[in-house]
Parts: sequence; C-alpha cells; structure tokens
Amino acid sequence: MIGRQTIGCAIGVFCLFSAGTASAQPRWGHERPPAAGACFYKDIDYRGEYFCVRPGEGLQSLPSGMGDEVSSIRLFGTSQVTVFKDKNWHGRSAHFSADVSDLRRDGWNDQISSLDVGRGSGGWDDRPPAWGHGRPPREGACFYEDKDFQGRSFCATRGATYRSLPSGFNDKITSIRLFGSEVRLYENENFGGKSSEIRSDVRNLKGHWNDKVSSIRVY
Repeated sequence: MIGRQTIGCAIGVFCLFSAGTASAQPRWGHERPPAAGACFYKDIDYRGEYFCVRPGEGLQSLPSGMGDEVSSIRLFGTSQVTVFKDKNWHGRSAHFSADVSDLRRDGWNDQISSLDVGRGSGGWDDRPPAWGHGRPPREGACFYEDKDFQGRSFCATRGATYRSLPSGFNDKITSIRLFGSEVRLYENENFGGKSSEIRSDVRNLKGHWNDKVSSIRVY
C-alpha cells in the first residue's frame, strides 16, 4: 500500500511541475525585459507588443494568437535563441546569438512556431572558423576560397552565425556548398548592407558577392 507521505510528495512534485510549466507560457504585452533572456516582438525594429522568455526555457508550441506572429527578436545578457518553423521543435530551424531587428531578412518573419532560449558566453561568434580541409558537417555549410569548391575552406554547423569574419576570412569566399541548410550572406559586418539568401550550392560567387562577404548566418 502506498503511504500518505508518498502520495503527498507525488502531488507536490506534480503541482510544482505544473506551476513551472504555466509560468513559462507567455502573453503579448509590454512587460519589463529580463536581465537575461530574449523578447519576441510582433513588429520589426522591436515595436508593438512582445513577450519574453528566460534562459533555459523552451516553448514547444506558441500559445494561440502567438504562433507565426514574431517579426523581431532582442536578446539580453549572453542569451541565444533557436527558433523552429514547426511545433515541438521540428522543421526548419535557425540559431541567433545577436538581436534581429527584421526577421524578413532571414526568411523568418511570422514563421516561428516553437523556440528555445539558452545561455551563452557570447554566442557562436566566439568560435572563429579556421581555414583548412576539414570534414563537412552533417547539417551546415562549407565556404571555399576558390571557385568550384576548391582551395582552403571552413565549415559551419547549422545555426552558426558570424557577425564579423576574422582577419584572413573577410571578403575571401568564392564558392559555397550546403548540407541540409541555407545561408544568408551579408556585405558588411554585423549583418549590415546588402544580403543574399543561398539555398543551393554555389560554384562561383561571381559578380557582386565574389570576395564580398563580411558576415554570415547558417540556418
């Protein structure tokens, strides 16, 4: 026979779990942003109503009225966020370690159905690439110094971002190979200037983009 003390403990754990789950459910509003975490805005440039999520919390499914409604994201502290196209952390995903003022530039405007906010130590940018001939990732992209995927290369896993390519990489990319992912190239550092979305392998970035890439997102 199960004792009353055991039953009481089980009920207590269940209630605690339920309370923690309920507290993670956001609501549109204008709450005070957290010291660490992420806030998700209805409009671009961090305007309109928003909701915030603290580090270590994930939303398996955005509540009714919030799904596919996020247009910009602001991060606080050293937090990072991974967003997903479908519920239950499925489908296409992207990892952000810096503010995103307009998700249209990355093909994510009103496209988020689930998300996860994690703690970071400065983001993926703290992991600089290294020229070499390493093994391509299972999901991600490889960037080559010469056309036709020749010469030295560096690879990035899906979700990586480089807001400023290190010395020796800036304006040195000539071809790109994708592995189950997409890439957005930016002309300037910090995802500024002209941008272009890459959805298939590019043997030669001739024209405007040849040796003109200064920051990158892989998603």
